[in-house]
Formats: sequence, C-alpha cells, structure tokens
Amino acid sequence: MIPLRTEEPPEARLRAALAADRPLLHDPLRLRSLLEASAVRDPGEFFLLFLHHCMATGAALDQGAAEEDVAGLVSGRWAGAALLAELGHANSNSGTHTEAVFDPATREFALSTPVPGAAKYPATFGPAGLPTLAVVSARLVTGGSAHGTALFLVPVRDERGPCPGVTIEPCPPTALLPLDYATVRFDRVRVPYRRWLRDGASITADGTFHDPLADAGARGRRTMSMGRFGWGAITAGLAAVARASVSLALERAGRRRTLDRLAGEIPAIDHLNQQRLLFGALASALAATTLARRETGRYWSFGAPPGVHRELGLTKVAVTSLADDAVHRARSASGTAGFFSEHRLIGYQGLTLAFQSAGGDNRLIGLDAAWTMASGQDYTPPADEPGADEWVTLFRHRERLLHNELTAGLDRTFADWNARSELALRFVSAHSARRTAEVVSGELPPDLYELHCLEEIEAHAGWFLAHGLLTAEQVLGLPERLNELCRRLHQDPTAFAHLLAGAGS
Repeated sequence: MIPLRTEEPPEARLRAALAADRPLLHDPLRLRSLLEASAVRDPGEFFLLFLHHCMATGAALDQGAAEEDVAGLVSGRWAGAALLAELGHANSNSGTHTEAVFDPATREFALSTPVPGAAKYPATFGPAGLPTLAVVSARLVTGGSAHGTALFLVPVRDERGPCPGVTIEPCPPTALLPLDYATVRFDRVRVPYRRWLRDGASITADGTFHDPLADAGARGRRTMSMGRFGWGAITAGLAAVARASVSLALERAGRRRTLDRLAGEIPAIDHLNQQRLLFGALASALAATTLARRETGRYWSFGAPPGVHRELGLTKVAVTSLADDAVHRARSASGTAGFFSEHRLIGYQGLTLAFQSAGGDNRLIGLDAAWTMASGQDYTPPADEPGADEWVTLFRHRERLLHNELTAGLDRTFADWNARSELALRFVSAHSARRTAEVVSGELPPDLYELHCLEEIEAHAGWFLAHGLLTAEQVLGLPERLNELCRRLHQDPTAFAHLLAGAGS
C-alpha cells in the first residue's frame, strides 16, 4: 500500500521523524523502513531525514563525536545537515578550501570561508526555527601547515536564525524537489576542540598535530568515506519511489480505458507499447531494490574496510540510473497525469534527477572508479565461470573487451586519460551491468530478469554485433523477443501487486 500524499509536514511531525531512542544506523531495518516511507510520502521530507540520520549522525558516530553532540542529534534537539560541496569547485570534496585554523591558546578552531568560491553550496535546511547542527568539511591548519580535509560539527542556525559568524543566503526556489536551499559562509566561527571529528587524530597543547593515518591524502579519503552513509539512504529511497511509480502507473494503465481504432475500447495496459514501458519499468524498479538492499549492511557499517568504497559508490550510480529509468517510464506511460504534482510521479522524478549529482556526481564517481580499475587497484576483469547464464556471460565478455581497450597503451598522463573519459564511462557502465545481472539473477522472476538483460543488450546491440558477440539475426530478433516477454507478463497481472508488495517488505 502506497501512503497517500500529504501536504508539507508540519514542524512537529518532522521533529518526531528526526528523533529516536537511539541512533537509527544501529537499527538498519527500522531506518530503511523510515526512509522508504518518507521518500514515497514526501521526497522533500526524505531529503531532510537522510541528511540528519545518515550524513550528520553517521559522520558523528563514525568519526568520534562527543557523546553530548550525538545525543543532541539522536534526540532531535538538533536537525543534522551536511555542508561539504563548495560553490566554486566542482569536485571540492577532494579539494576543500574552507579553512579551520587551530588556535593553541584557546584550543579552538577558527572556521572561515577564505575566498568566495569556498562558500558551501548547495546547503539544504529544514523549516525556519529548526536548530541545525551541520557536519562541515574544512582544511585543518595548525601552525601554518595544512593536514588534509577534516570534519567539524558546527551549529549554523538556532530558533532565531543564523548563529554568530554564519551567513546563510537563500537560493531561488527550484521547480523540482523544492527545498530551502542556501549558500553558507563562515567568518572566523569558533569551533570547540571536542567538535572536531578527529577519528583518532589529536593536537597537543603546543599545537603539534598527530594522525594515525599515513598522510593528508589518506585523511581526506577517510573523511569523505562518510558519503557511504548517505548512499545507503539514497539507494533505499530511490528504489522505493521507483516501486511506487510503477505501482501507480500499472494501476492507472489497468483501469484507464482507451479507444483503439482496431480493437475498440480496451484498457491502456492491453497496448504493447504500454507493456514495454511498464514491464521494463517494473524490472528496473525491482533490480534497483535488490541492489540497494544487498548493500544496506555495508553502507551503514562503521570503519568500512579499504576497497569497499568504490563498489558502494558504483551501486549508488547503478540504483540511481535504474530508479530514474523506472520513474521516467512510469511517468511516460501515464500521459498528462505524469506531469501534475497531485499524481506524485513528477516529484519522484525530481528526486531521481537530483541524486544524479547530489550525494556525489555520478559521472565523477564513474570516472574515479574507472581509473582505479584501469590501474589494477583491487580489480581483475571477470572470467567466464561454468554455470553462468547467457546474459551474465555476454556482459562479462563486454566488460573484458572494454577493459582491454581502456588500458591498451595507457600512459597515465592527463591528456591520455582525458581522451579516454567517455570510454572509461562505457567500461564502468558495462561493469555495473554485469554486477547487476549477477546480483539480480535468481532474485527476479525469470521473465523479468530476461527482460532486464535484453533491454541492456538492445541498448548496445550495435557494439555487440561489431565485436562478434551477437549475430545480425540475433540483433534483429531482439524486438520480438522483448514483445513476447511482455505478452507473457501481461497474462498474469495479479503478480505485479505481489511483486511490488514483496519488494516493499
């Protein structure tokens, strides 16, 4: 059952959703259920809850916040926010310009925005009057030396407005996913030592910096690993709105009567073009759900081991793509109704579009992953294995061939890698398609699994044909094979509600 949409939640309801008896990251099933329900009910509310429960509270728990600050977040006394990206730097999470300068006399940090481009943007806050405690990324500076990117817990707003030294400049409203977006600047805001999320690092009384990690680069990577908490929320929420979109569109297609020039008055779902849209959307939504739930435990674990971060990021990219495809197709199948907010689909589309960039830009995540795999870091191209189905085998062939093409003669200069960037993204897409097929094989009903795989193959049919992996006859037969799968799926319409209900459990 999909909850009915309500108006923007009142502050009391939002406060109740922010508060808990303990950190919800310690109760993953409860947290996932809360996030899925909020995404379906109100994408804007979901956005605020994922920032609070996952980004702010997750970073606080994972990187050593004081007990009283964790308690303030868990109780809902503070709404959590995350101020990471910066206005003037497209990949600023790995090159932060905001500064936190340590003062040994007071054992405080002076948090500043040294240049206009270092302003935090886009910041997202809840309703006015809601006190906000933000996780802020900044370059840690002691004695004139920088020690990488660190995180700080900073009160940025109280019941009356911005805290001293904090400037919050509202941004124009957006058409999709309307929230209270803003640009935030700091003017020597004093941050106590205990609100440095130091993760084992320390500064002695004389200002000497100690860090158990090897260097500033390692510290920066550890700092930004907090993104995995957000990815867990994003994937859960997007899979939920994908399922909701398909459920709404299937129900509408089943009851909406159309007048066909040959068949007369028939339900919309009897048209093959509706079936192709909606059954493909169903396969994408269920694949997104399977991927998202498979990784919940790793997304919301503490002290994630090395090597995990890349695949978790690529899962975020894959789920975003699958969910966006499902919502887009459901909206397309719904005609004019798909564009009006009371039918919810356009709001869901706003959420899937936003997270192609929010929570880490999908193209940058893909390029970074491609570089590590091309460099042989914790990656070996997949080998054929006995027992694999024909689709997985085909996807493994494609990944190997693209990996060989990407790495052939690679000289590790910017010019060379830059020239290969689109090839790198094709390789990462092939890697994700292979991993997705391996994960959902056996999880989706056979017809839906085959439909998912055949649509991936049809999208790249020319490539498979050019490399001798498919014959011309096989390529020409793809449309009818897809049509036949849709006809079979249409014969048991009651199964759709069962599948979507099972995915929502």
